[in-house]
Amino acid sequence: MVLFIHAADLHLDSPYKGIKDLSSRLGKEIRESTFQSLTAIVDLAVSQQVDFVLFSGDIYDLEDRSIKAQIAFKEEMKRLDDEGIRVCLIHGNHDFLGNEADHLSLPSNVTVFPSEVETIYIQTEKGERVAVSGFSYNRKWVDRRMISDYPSRKEQIDYHIGLLHGFEEGQKSEHGRYAPFSLAELAEKNYDYWALGHIHKRQQLSAEPLVYYSGNTQGRHRKETGDKGCLLVKLSRTGHTVDFKATAPIVWKELKVDVSTLDTLNSIYEKIKLAVDDASDGQTLLYLKIIVSSNLSDKIMAKLNQDDFIETLHHDSDNTFAFVTGLKIQISNVTANQVSLEQLFPEEWKRSVEYYSENEAFNEVTKELLDTHPFSVELSEQTEDYRREILESALTLLQYDLGMDEG
Repeated sequence: MVLFIHAADLHLDSPYKGIKDLSSRLGKEIRESTFQSLTAIVDLAVSQQVDFVLFSGDIYDLEDRSIKAQIAFKEEMKRLDDEGIRVCLIHGNHDFLGNEADHLSLPSNVTVFPSEVETIYIQTEKGERVAVSGFSYNRKWVDRRMISDYPSRKEQIDYHIGLLHGFEEGQKSEHGRYAPFSLAELAEKNYDYWALGHIHKRQQLSAEPLVYYSGNTQGRHRKETGDKGCLLVKLSRTGHTVDFKATAPIVWKELKVDVSTLDTLNSIYEKIKLAVDDASDGQTLLYLKIIVSSNLSDKIMAKLNQDDFIETLHHDSDNTFAFVTGLKIQISNVTANQVSLEQLFPEEWKRSVEYYSENEAFNEVTKELLDTHPFSVELSEQTEDYRREILESALTLLQYDLGMDEG
């Protein structure tokens, strides 16, 4: 039996996106969260006395690797070294290999894989022989099918594990399509376990062979919701277990609150505030989606969109907090006495939405705003999700502001 931890995408010292107006205490908690998650992984490894720990790329957030991040990682690897625990590490597209003279050295228990696929062998205290194959990125973009270079399993070993930071071609994800591979190609190698990195959503891709993305260890923006952590994996001749272990001290949540039956500011506020308080569990960052009636007054709608309203929803105590990072208002279905533009001109509406959903048309309309300093530096990366969100917001405004009363 072999026991190990599979972790990936730590993005140490990563800035959080989409957060402003934090108190100094909350700001410190958030800045330290990626480091706290790393410590939790090492604590788990020590308490479970694992045979080794696998890191499947993007340990650091940037190639230059902040000195704070390097020192923290080195110290945690030293803790594992003191316990006699081996570490196998690959670098990904965010922390690709650079000039080693610019980086801190790591303890001797850490094996960093080179830019070409290499296989190392680990012998556990029980005498089992484990092969681990992997490679590190030597530049930000690796589009070659590196999976072709992985060796097939050899009969004389007990377990073979693959480390791979890349994109499985069946994925629907905005993550870059780096080092692409297919599940069929993984299966051909006949490995016991594939420890994948790059996709931040935890998921099992296959049961035979075992193929897992462990997900990132700490959510960094509102799209990365839910518990984040690592996988504790046990392989044996009679079976296996793969258990998720949460390590993230801060959890992002998306909270939808339907107030479409309410028409007073007080009743709407009370329902939203109660929902936020109920969702507060430990240290939580919330993004709210508020569903309102199309009949809601302009004055109340304006107040809901004010930053002051969001600030009233924050909850902060000594040991827990719930911080509302943003709020999006959605309009419920128009009432019987209203006619929307979509109802009046269904074909034209459909064509317009489809047209502006296209990348070229969207960029043409938004170019002046999105490319002009100082606005551009404050905006999120212009991904497909980001474009879709802007379009949905525009449609909401049209539905609310340009709805027509039949009477």
